[in-house]
Amino acid sequence: MFSNESRDSDAAPAGRAEPRHPCACRACTRASPASLAFLTEIFCLCSKLRHIIDEMVTTEREYVRSLCYIIESYFPEMERLDLPQDLRGKRSVIFGNLEKLYDFHSQYFLRELESCCNHPLRGCLFLLQKDQFGMYALYSKNKPKSDSLLASHGNTFFKFKQVQLGDKMDLASYLLKPIQRMSKYALLLKDLIKECSEAQEQELGYLRAAEEMVKFQLRHGNDLLAMDAIRDLTICHRVPASAPQSAGSAPVVGRAPRPCTVPPGQIERLGCWHQ
Repeated sequence: MFSNESRDSDAAPAGRAEPRHPCACRACTRASPASLAFLTEIFCLCSKLRHIIDEMVTTEREYVRSLCYIIESYFPEMERLDLPQDLRGKRSVIFGNLEKLYDFHSQYFLRELESCCNHPLRGCLFLLQKDQFGMYALYSKNKPKSDSLLASHGNTFFKFKQVQLGDKMDLASYLLKPIQRMSKYALLLKDLIKECSEAQEQELGYLRAAEEMVKFQLRHGNDLLAMDAIRDLTICHRVPASAPQSAGSAPVVGRAPRPCTVPPGQIERLGCWHQ
């Protein structure tokens, strides 16, 4: 049994502060209610930033899987002996530079995003790969040609593979993934900027520049497509200046112009892909 003296020694002497909890930090125990509220706000902010970057990483993994699925499932179809004549040699038209996009995201960008889980404000990652993201403008430029070829010859041919895979989505839907991904980057970067403190001036600058870079690539795809449309229209209406035309003679007809590759309204539809 313990003596009264022993029990008394266990009690805290009068006037002496109770010992702090071993997990309590000095800042928290001495913080005023206002300071505690500020720390709570900072914690919530960090949680929001972590949630956004987690979503970016998760959706990036899904995106890479989708690109890999297209390559493994549909690229071999272009080597089939019964491939329609109009599709032969047209892999680059149907798929554009999708394989290069897959190489970039699977071998580099996904890994870099995963390394950002503890540093969610590293918007400079996008800026360092500005040239690589330029591939998306080229993909957007090619997309109308891909759509046209699929609509005229490809959808029926690739439908058999879709049924064989038991997939509810057709190839045309999968080929929208790269453009949808760029739009998703823009939204997630906007969310990061919204949650970023003005005190984090450098990081905020990187994020804003990254958001503008992504939006530029989306616009640039439209610009390249519009330039092609203007060039085609110019060729369609051009009359050779070297051919003299006498009075009363029939109009001079030059060589048949190549058909315009961008149907009416196609540029507007490209804008809808970014929604």
